[in-house]
Amino acid sequence: MTLPQLPPPVEMNNETKRNIIDALKQIIEIFKGAGKLNADATYGAILHDPRDLYRFIRAYRANSGLAADFVKDKEGNPVTAEDEPLVCGVSLAQIQQLLVKTCARHYLEQENKEEVKVVTETVKKKVLGVFTKTEQVERRVGGGFDERKVRDISKCMAFDWQLPLLPAYNMLNNAQIFELGDYLHCLTSFEGIRDYSQLDQPTIKKAKQTVGDDFPFFLATRPAALAGVGSWSREMYLFYRKALGDAAFDFFSRDKHFYSVCAALDKPLIEIYGDVLGYIDSGNLEEIQRLNIDKTDVLLNAMRTAFGSNMKEALSNPNFAKDMLRKVVESLQHVSQEKAQLVQSAMITCKALAPQVALWVERQKNVA
Repeated sequence: MTLPQLPPPVEMNNETKRNIIDALKQIIEIFKGAGKLNADATYGAILHDPRDLYRFIRAYRANSGLAADFVKDKEGNPVTAEDEPLVCGVSLAQIQQLLVKTCARHYLEQENKEEVKVVTETVKKKVLGVFTKTEQVERRVGGGFDERKVRDISKCMAFDWQLPLLPAYNMLNNAQIFELGDYLHCLTSFEGIRDYSQLDQPTIKKAKQTVGDDFPFFLATRPAALAGVGSWSREMYLFYRKALGDAAFDFFSRDKHFYSVCAALDKPLIEIYGDVLGYIDSGNLEEIQRLNIDKTDVLLNAMRTAFGSNMKEALSNPNFAKDMLRKVVESLQHVSQEKAQLVQSAMITCKALAPQVALWVERQKNVA
């Protein structure tokens, strides 16, 4: 699994920034002339509107040839890779980060700005150093913004796909943002941000202690699973993570009833089930638990080979237990063979069932 990586930090002097801005302004004019941007587009307007900046970056990606004269390395060769330094010593990815971060900061400042109010106060002033005079004076208050929130979100803004997510990022509270640290950019979808926003700070802190370096992977795949992690010790988390691989993120999204069914599994059985525990319905798991460890191993391997992708579709459906799985389990329960013979028997049974399973899976898609 690959996480989005922020570009390396870069120090730019004022001259470099000025040259980049001048080049961007010229590129915008070229794109306007080619009909790729609205005729009224300007550098300032684009930089202050996440939607406009998103459209500009997308337009550049689709028509980068229009800006070829500006995108070159020190030897004058064209640059297409986003991490390759340009003649100014800065990469395309770093320029994008500069634009996205600046745009995000402006947006967040405006969205989090306090309302300006005028309050009336009573003050006392001395007149001639002897007499006291009471006056009503007006004072403007408010107008500031939550600097911490703006800073902590902006520092992780670097990609064009984050721009449409700004309103969702802004819905997170300061405690949730604080727990993200330098990983806000690992929340890559509205759904992920929504799920993360449902977690309170104690839940997030406990989950972080349990999952350690896996925290950003949870953010990128299943933020909601962080709530499930709290049910497990660090030792058991590491065991499941190793046994299930990336399917562990699905496993820790399961409900408490499923975990109660899993309580009957010892470690050798957990290793045999592996990624299946990320999707199997509890009713199907209970059916297979009627078998001993050798027969469980044989059956799961036979199903993987014979059913292919239909195995996940079948075992994740609660109807599969009574419709088909129960008969297969009962047939294996009463077989007394060595494991090598069991493998052959299970494979023959599952291959014979494969067409029926495929048909059953297809029919389930039409079941309301």
